[in-house]
Amino acid sequence: MFRGFKFQVVLPIAAVALLFISIGAIGFSFWAMQHEETQVRQQVADNVASVRGVFVTTAALMDERVHMSMALLKEQISARGGAERGSSVTVAGKPIGDIVVGGKGQAGNFEIVDYVTRMAKGTATIFSKDGGRFVRIATNVMKDDGSRAVGTELNQTTKAYANLSQGQVFYGVVDILGNPYITGYEPLNSKSGDYIGIVYVGYKAELPVLSESLEQSRVLKSGFVAVIDDKSTVRYLPSWVTKEEVQQVLGSKDGSWVVDPVPLTEWGLTIVSAYPRAELQSVGRKIGYGVALAGIVIGAATSLMLFFLLDWKVLQLLGGEPRVAAEFMKKIAGGDLAVDISAAENRPDSLMASLKLMQMKLTDIIEKQMTLQRTDNFDETARARLFAGK
Repeated sequence: MFRGFKFQVVLPIAAVALLFISIGAIGFSFWAMQHEETQVRQQVADNVASVRGVFVTTAALMDERVHMSMALLKEQISARGGAERGSSVTVAGKPIGDIVVGGKGQAGNFEIVDYVTRMAKGTATIFSKDGGRFVRIATNVMKDDGSRAVGTELNQTTKAYANLSQGQVFYGVVDILGNPYITGYEPLNSKSGDYIGIVYVGYKAELPVLSESLEQSRVLKSGFVAVIDDKSTVRYLPSWVTKEEVQQVLGSKDGSWVVDPVPLTEWGLTIVSAYPRAELQSVGRKIGYGVALAGIVIGAATSLMLFFLLDWKVLQLLGGEPRVAAEFMKKIAGGDLAVDISAAENRPDSLMASLKLMQMKLTDIIEKQMTLQRTDNFDETARARLFAGK
Protein backbone atom coordinates (compact mmCIF):
# COMPACT_ATOMS: atom_id res chain seq x y z
CA MET A 1 0.00 0.00 0.00
CA PHE A 2 2.83 2.40 0.82
CA ARG A 3 5.38 1.22 -1.74
CA GLY A 4 4.60 3.79 -4.46
CA PHE A 5 6.66 6.81 -5.44
CA LYS A 6 4.26 9.10 -3.52
CA PHE A 7 4.93 7.36 -0.25
CA GLN A 8 8.57 6.41 -0.72
CA VAL A 9 9.85 9.72 -2.11
CA VAL A 10 7.27 12.50 -2.15
CA LEU A 11 5.80 11.84 1.29
CA PRO A 12 9.19 11.89 3.13
CA ILE A 13 10.12 15.16 1.41
CA ALA A 14 6.78 16.71 2.41
CA ALA A 15 7.16 15.38 5.97
CA VAL A 16 10.64 16.90 6.30
CA ALA A 17 9.30 20.22 5.01
CA LEU A 18 6.48 20.08 7.58
CA LEU A 19 8.96 19.26 10.33
CA PHE A 20 11.25 22.20 9.55
CA ILE A 21 8.37 24.65 9.14
CA SER A 22 6.82 23.46 12.43
CA ILE A 23 10.13 23.78 14.28
CA GLY A 24 10.53 27.28 12.87
CA ALA A 25 6.98 28.19 13.93
CA ILE A 26 7.53 26.89 17.47
CA GLY A 27 10.82 28.79 17.70
CA PHE A 28 9.11 31.95 16.49
CA SER A 29 6.34 31.41 19.04
CA PHE A 30 8.91 31.44 21.85
CA TRP A 31 10.31 34.65 20.43
CA ALA A 32 6.78 36.10 20.31
CA MET A 33 6.26 35.20 23.98
CA GLN A 34 9.51 36.90 24.97
CA HIS A 35 8.64 39.90 22.81
CA GLU A 36 5.24 40.25 24.49
CA GLU A 37 6.86 40.15 27.94
CA THR A 38 9.32 42.83 26.81
CA GLN A 39 6.42 44.93 25.53
CA VAL A 40 4.63 44.65 28.87
CA ARG A 41 7.75 45.67 30.77
CA GLN A 42 8.21 48.63 28.44
CA GLN A 43 4.58 49.63 28.97
CA VAL A 44 5.12 49.51 32.72
CA ALA A 45 8.25 51.63 32.42
CA ASP A 46 6.36 54.16 30.28
CA ASN A 47 3.52 54.31 32.79
CA VAL A 48 5.93 54.90 35.67
CA ALA A 49 7.75 57.57 33.68
CA SER A 50 4.42 59.29 32.98
CA VAL A 51 3.47 59.33 36.67
CA ARG A 52 6.92 60.50 37.67
CA GLY A 53 6.72 63.24 35.07
CA VAL A 54 3.57 64.60 36.71
CA PHE A 55 5.38 64.99 40.04
CA VAL A 56 8.54 66.45 38.53
CA THR A 57 6.63 68.93 36.36
CA THR A 58 4.39 69.99 39.23
CA ALA A 59 7.36 70.63 41.50
CA ALA A 60 9.17 72.59 38.79
CA LEU A 61 6.15 74.78 38.05
CA MET A 62 5.47 75.49 41.74
CA ASP A 63 9.08 76.18 42.73
CA GLU A 64 9.01 79.73 41.34
CA ARG A 65 5.75 80.50 43.13
CA VAL A 66 7.19 79.21 46.39
CA HIS A 67 10.19 81.56 46.12
CA MET A 68 7.93 84.51 45.28
CA SER A 69 5.70 83.78 48.28
CA MET A 70 8.72 83.47 50.57
CA ALA A 71 10.04 86.83 49.38
CA LEU A 72 6.64 88.39 50.08
CA LEU A 73 6.48 86.92 53.62
CA LYS A 74 9.98 88.08 54.50
CA GLU A 75 9.20 91.50 53.04
CA GLN A 76 6.14 91.86 55.28
CA ILE A 77 8.18 91.01 58.39
CA SER A 78 11.01 93.35 57.37
CA ALA A 79 8.57 96.17 56.56
CA ARG A 80 7.26 95.97 60.11
CA GLY A 81 10.72 96.34 61.63
CA GLY A 82 11.83 92.73 61.76
CA ALA A 83 11.24 90.02 64.35
CA GLU A 84 12.15 89.77 68.04
CA ARG A 85 11.80 87.12 70.70
CA GLY A 86 8.64 87.75 72.76
CA SER A 87 7.46 86.53 76.11
CA SER A 88 6.18 83.05 76.77
CA VAL A 89 2.60 82.42 75.65
CA THR A 90 0.28 79.44 75.65
CA VAL A 91 -0.55 77.98 72.28
CA ALA A 92 -2.86 74.96 72.04
CA GLY A 93 -2.46 74.47 75.78
CA LYS A 94 1.35 74.48 75.73
CA PRO A 95 3.81 77.26 76.63
CA ILE A 96 5.99 78.60 73.84
CA GLY A 97 8.05 81.71 73.29
CA ASP A 98 6.18 84.30 71.23
CA ILE A 99 7.65 86.18 68.26
CA VAL A 100 7.01 89.92 68.05
CA VAL A 101 6.83 91.67 64.64
CA GLY A 102 6.12 95.41 64.54
CA GLY A 103 5.27 95.43 68.22
CA LYS A 104 2.65 92.71 67.83
CA GLY A 105 2.95 89.15 69.10
CA GLN A 106 2.40 86.67 66.32
CA ALA A 107 0.98 83.83 68.42
CA GLY A 108 -2.63 83.58 67.23
CA ASN A 109 -2.14 86.66 65.00
CA PHE A 110 -2.84 85.73 61.38
CA GLU A 111 -2.54 89.13 59.76
CA ILE A 112 0.79 88.55 58.01
CA VAL A 113 0.29 84.90 56.96
CA ASP A 114 -3.20 85.59 55.66
CA TYR A 115 -1.97 88.60 53.69
CA VAL A 116 0.64 86.45 51.98
CA THR A 117 -1.94 83.81 51.16
CA ARG A 118 -4.39 86.41 49.92
CA MET A 119 -1.80 87.85 47.56
CA ALA A 120 0.01 84.69 46.42
CA LYS A 121 -2.37 81.84 47.34
CA GLY A 122 -0.90 78.77 48.99
CA THR A 123 -0.21 78.65 52.73
CA ALA A 124 2.12 80.51 55.12
CA THR A 125 3.33 79.90 58.67
CA ILE A 126 5.50 81.49 61.35
CA PHE A 127 7.19 78.96 63.66
CA SER A 128 8.65 79.69 67.05
CA LYS A 129 11.85 77.85 67.93
CA ASP A 130 11.96 76.15 71.32
CA GLY A 131 15.19 74.22 71.63
CA GLY A 132 14.92 71.49 69.03
CA ARG A 133 11.21 72.08 68.48
CA PHE A 134 9.57 74.32 65.89
CA VAL A 135 5.97 75.16 66.83
CA ARG A 136 3.40 76.84 64.58
CA ILE A 137 2.17 80.01 66.27
CA ALA A 138 0.63 81.73 63.22
CA THR A 139 -0.53 79.69 60.23
CA ASN A 140 -3.26 79.16 57.69
CA VAL A 141 -2.40 75.51 57.19
CA MET A 142 -5.61 73.71 58.09
CA LYS A 143 -6.14 70.48 59.94
CA ASP A 144 -8.63 67.87 58.77
CA ASP A 145 -11.29 69.34 61.06
CA GLY A 146 -10.99 72.71 59.31
CA SER A 147 -9.21 74.51 62.17
CA ARG A 148 -5.84 76.24 61.89
CA ALA A 149 -2.90 74.03 62.79
CA VAL A 150 -1.55 76.34 65.51
CA GLY A 151 0.36 74.55 68.24
CA THR A 152 1.44 71.72 65.95
CA GLU A 153 5.13 71.04 65.47
CA LEU A 154 7.34 70.60 62.43
CA ASN A 155 7.84 66.89 61.81
CA GLN A 156 11.33 66.04 63.07
CA THR A 157 11.75 63.13 60.63
CA THR A 158 11.67 65.30 57.51
CA LYS A 159 14.51 66.67 55.40
CA ALA A 160 13.17 70.13 56.15
CA TYR A 161 13.76 69.62 59.88
CA ALA A 162 17.26 68.20 59.23
CA ASN A 163 18.22 71.38 57.36
CA LEU A 164 16.48 73.83 59.70
CA SER A 165 17.93 72.28 62.83
CA GLN A 166 21.31 73.25 61.34
CA GLY A 167 20.11 76.74 60.50
CA GLN A 168 19.90 76.01 56.77
CA VAL A 169 17.10 76.77 54.31
CA PHE A 170 15.02 74.05 52.73
CA TYR A 171 13.00 74.04 49.54
CA GLY A 172 11.24 70.92 48.45
CA VAL A 173 8.31 68.61 49.04
CA VAL A 174 7.31 67.72 52.58
CA ASP A 175 4.42 65.98 54.23
CA ILE A 176 2.31 68.40 56.27
CA LEU A 177 -0.37 66.81 58.39
CA GLY A 178 -0.67 63.90 55.99
CA ASN A 179 -0.64 65.89 52.75
CA PRO A 180 2.26 66.63 50.37
CA TYR A 181 3.19 70.30 50.06
CA ILE A 182 5.70 72.00 47.79
CA THR A 183 7.40 74.22 50.32
CA GLY A 184 10.04 76.69 51.30
CA TYR A 185 11.47 77.06 54.82
CA GLU A 186 13.98 79.66 55.98
CA PRO A 187 15.38 80.45 59.43
CA LEU A 188 13.94 83.57 61.13
CA ASN A 189 16.54 85.55 63.04
CA SER A 190 16.03 88.42 65.43
CA LYS A 191 17.60 91.83 64.88
CA SER A 192 20.46 90.72 67.09
CA GLY A 193 20.98 87.61 64.98
CA ASP A 194 19.46 85.05 67.34
CA TYR A 195 17.75 82.07 65.73
CA ILE A 196 14.22 82.51 67.06
CA GLY A 197 12.03 80.68 64.55
CA ILE A 198 11.36 79.83 60.93
CA VAL A 199 9.10 81.15 58.20
CA TYR A 200 7.31 78.86 55.77
CA VAL A 201 5.33 79.12 52.56
CA GLY A 202 3.94 76.27 50.54
CA TYR A 203 1.34 74.96 48.20
CA LYS A 204 -0.61 71.82 48.68
CA ALA A 205 0.29 69.42 45.88
CA GLU A 206 -2.90 69.38 43.88
CA LEU A 207 -2.31 66.80 41.18
CA PRO A 208 -5.39 66.56 38.95
CA VAL A 209 -3.28 65.29 36.04
CA LEU A 210 -1.97 62.48 38.25
CA SER A 211 -5.39 60.83 38.41
CA GLU A 212 -5.59 60.79 34.63
CA SER A 213 -2.09 59.36 34.39
CA LEU A 214 -2.87 56.61 36.92
CA GLU A 215 -6.13 55.77 35.14
CA GLN A 216 -4.14 55.15 31.98
CA SER A 217 -1.61 52.92 33.71
CA ARG A 218 -3.50 49.63 33.49
CA VAL A 219 -1.17 46.77 32.58
CA LEU A 220 -2.68 43.54 31.24
CA LYS A 221 -6.00 42.96 33.04
CA SER A 222 -5.20 43.64 36.69
CA GLY A 223 -1.86 45.46 36.71
CA PHE A 224 -1.63 48.97 38.11
CA VAL A 225 0.63 51.84 39.11
CA ALA A 226 0.18 53.40 42.56
CA VAL A 227 2.04 55.82 44.80
CA ILE A 228 2.92 55.08 48.42
CA ASP A 229 4.69 57.10 51.11
CA ASP A 230 7.66 56.18 53.28
CA LYS A 231 5.33 54.31 55.66
CA SER A 232 3.97 52.20 52.78
CA THR A 233 0.64 53.97 53.02
CA VAL A 234 -1.12 54.18 49.68
CA ARG A 235 -1.47 57.84 48.71
CA TYR A 236 -2.56 57.70 45.08
CA LEU A 237 -4.06 54.82 43.09
CA PRO A 238 -6.26 54.13 40.02
CA SER A 239 -9.97 53.49 40.31
CA TRP A 240 -9.97 49.75 39.55
CA VAL A 241 -8.08 48.75 42.70
CA THR A 242 -8.60 49.53 46.37
CA LYS A 243 -6.02 50.50 48.97
CA GLU A 244 -6.49 47.12 50.62
CA GLU A 245 -5.78 45.30 47.35
CA VAL A 246 -2.65 47.38 46.76
CA GLN A 247 -1.43 46.68 50.29
CA GLN A 248 -2.11 42.98 49.81
CA VAL A 249 -0.09 42.91 46.58
CA LEU A 250 2.80 44.82 48.16
CA GLY A 251 2.80 42.45 51.11
CA SER A 252 2.71 39.31 48.95
CA LYS A 253 5.83 37.16 49.18
CA ASP A 254 4.82 34.24 46.93
CA GLY A 255 6.13 35.80 43.73
CA SER A 256 2.74 35.75 42.02
CA TRP A 257 3.04 39.48 41.27
CA VAL A 258 5.85 41.37 39.58
CA VAL A 259 6.34 44.44 41.78
CA ASP A 260 8.77 47.20 40.88
CA PRO A 261 9.23 50.18 43.24
CA VAL A 262 10.70 53.43 41.88
CA PRO A 263 11.68 55.92 44.60
CA LEU A 264 10.51 59.50 44.15
CA THR A 265 13.10 60.81 46.56
CA GLU A 266 12.34 64.51 46.30
CA TRP A 267 8.72 63.86 47.27
CA GLY A 268 9.38 61.23 49.90
CA LEU A 269 7.17 58.88 47.90
CA THR A 270 7.57 55.69 45.90
CA ILE A 271 5.92 54.84 42.61
CA VAL A 272 4.98 51.16 42.58
CA SER A 273 4.07 49.20 39.47
CA ALA A 274 2.59 45.73 39.78
CA TYR A 275 1.08 43.13 37.48
CA PRO A 276 0.23 39.41 37.92
CA ARG A 277 2.90 37.08 36.65
CA ALA A 278 0.22 34.55 35.62
CA GLU A 279 -1.50 37.12 33.36
CA LEU A 280 1.79 37.93 31.64
CA GLN A 281 2.52 34.25 31.08
CA SER A 282 -1.04 33.65 29.87
CA VAL A 283 -0.81 36.41 27.28
CA GLY A 284 2.62 35.18 26.21
CA ARG A 285 1.38 31.59 25.87
CA LYS A 286 -1.71 32.70 23.96
CA ILE A 287 0.39 34.57 21.43
CA GLY A 288 2.99 31.82 21.29
CA TYR A 289 0.43 29.06 20.79
CA GLY A 290 -1.34 31.11 18.13
CA VAL A 291 1.89 31.66 16.22
CA ALA A 292 2.88 27.99 16.58
CA LEU A 293 -0.54 26.77 15.41
CA ALA A 294 -0.52 29.13 12.44
CA GLY A 295 2.97 27.94 11.54
CA ILE A 296 1.97 24.29 11.74
CA VAL A 297 -1.13 24.90 9.61
CA ILE A 298 0.96 26.76 7.02
CA GLY A 299 3.55 23.98 7.17
CA ALA A 300 0.89 21.33 6.65
CA ALA A 301 -0.60 23.24 3.72
CA THR A 302 2.85 23.73 2.19
CA SER A 303 3.70 20.05 2.65
CA LEU A 304 0.44 18.94 1.03
CA MET A 305 1.04 21.31 -1.85
CA LEU A 306 4.57 19.95 -2.21
CA PHE A 307 3.20 16.41 -2.03
CA PHE A 308 0.72 16.91 -4.88
CA LEU A 309 3.10 19.12 -6.87
CA LEU A 310 5.79 16.44 -6.89
CA ASP A 311 3.19 13.84 -7.72
CA TRP A 312 1.92 15.89 -10.63
CA LYS A 313 5.32 16.95 -11.94
CA VAL A 314 7.21 13.67 -11.54
CA LEU A 315 4.61 10.95 -11.96
CA GLN A 316 2.92 12.71 -14.85
CA LEU A 317 6.25 13.09 -16.65
CA LEU A 318 7.07 9.44 -15.98
CA GLY A 319 3.59 8.32 -16.96
CA GLY A 320 3.46 5.93 -14.01
CA GLU A 321 5.35 4.65 -11.02
CA PRO A 322 9.17 4.65 -11.50
CA ARG A 323 9.29 1.09 -10.15
CA VAL A 324 6.84 -0.10 -12.82
CA ALA A 325 8.77 1.73 -15.56
CA ALA A 326 11.98 0.02 -14.39
CA GLU A 327 10.29 -3.41 -14.53
CA PHE A 328 9.05 -2.74 -18.07
CA MET A 329 12.56 -1.70 -19.20
CA LYS A 330 14.04 -4.78 -17.58
CA LYS A 331 11.58 -7.07 -19.43
CA ILE A 332 12.16 -5.33 -22.75
CA ALA A 333 15.93 -5.56 -22.23
CA GLY A 334 15.43 -9.27 -21.57
CA GLY A 335 13.66 -9.67 -24.86
CA ASP A 336 10.08 -9.65 -23.65
CA LEU A 337 8.51 -7.30 -26.15
CA ALA A 338 5.01 -8.58 -25.46
CA VAL A 339 4.66 -6.74 -22.16
CA ASP A 340 1.59 -4.50 -22.07
CA ILE A 341 2.62 -0.88 -21.33
CA SER A 342 -0.94 0.39 -21.05
CA ALA A 343 -0.06 3.18 -18.55
CA ALA A 344 1.62 5.15 -21.32
CA GLU A 345 -1.78 6.05 -22.78
CA ASN A 346 -2.32 8.63 -19.95
CA ARG A 347 0.45 10.94 -21.17
CA PRO A 348 1.74 10.61 -24.80
CA ASP A 349 4.83 12.67 -23.92
CA SER A 350 5.77 10.69 -20.82
CA LEU A 351 8.65 8.28 -20.28
CA MET A 352 6.24 5.35 -20.39
CA ALA A 353 4.97 6.54 -23.80
CA SER A 354 8.54 6.72 -25.05
CA LEU A 355 9.11 3.22 -23.66
CA LYS A 356 5.99 2.01 -25.46
CA LEU A 357 7.19 3.59 -28.69
CA MET A 358 10.59 1.95 -28.27
CA GLN A 359 8.82 -1.36 -27.66
CA MET A 360 6.77 -0.96 -30.83
CA LYS A 361 9.80 -0.01 -32.95
CA LEU A 362 11.84 -2.90 -31.61
CA THR A 363 8.97 -5.25 -32.28
CA ASP A 364 8.63 -3.88 -35.81
CA ILE A 365 12.36 -4.22 -36.46
CA ILE A 366 12.40 -7.79 -35.20
CA GLU A 367 9.32 -8.71 -37.25
CA LYS A 368 10.89 -7.21 -40.39
CA GLN A 369 14.10 -9.07 -39.68
CA MET A 370 12.22 -12.30 -39.20
CA THR A 371 10.25 -11.71 -42.42
CA LEU A 372 13.48 -11.05 -44.30
CA GLN A 373 15.00 -14.16 -42.79
CA ARG A 374 12.04 -16.28 -43.87
CA THR A 375 12.30 -14.83 -47.37
CA ASP A 376 15.99 -15.68 -47.57
CA ASN A 377 15.31 -19.19 -46.34
CA PHE A 378 12.60 -19.66 -48.97
CA ASP A 379 14.89 -18.50 -51.73
CA GLU A 380 17.63 -20.88 -50.63
CA THR A 381 15.19 -23.80 -50.60
CA ALA A 382 13.89 -22.93 -54.05
CA ARG A 383 17.37 -22.76 -55.55
CA ALA A 384 18.28 -26.02 -53.93
CA ARG A 385 15.30 -27.77 -55.51
CA LEU A 386 16.07 -26.18 -58.82
CA PHE A 387 19.58 -27.53 -58.86
CA ALA A 388 18.39 -30.91 -57.67
CA GLY A 389 15.97 -31.16 -60.65
CA LYS A 390 18.69 -30.72 -63.17
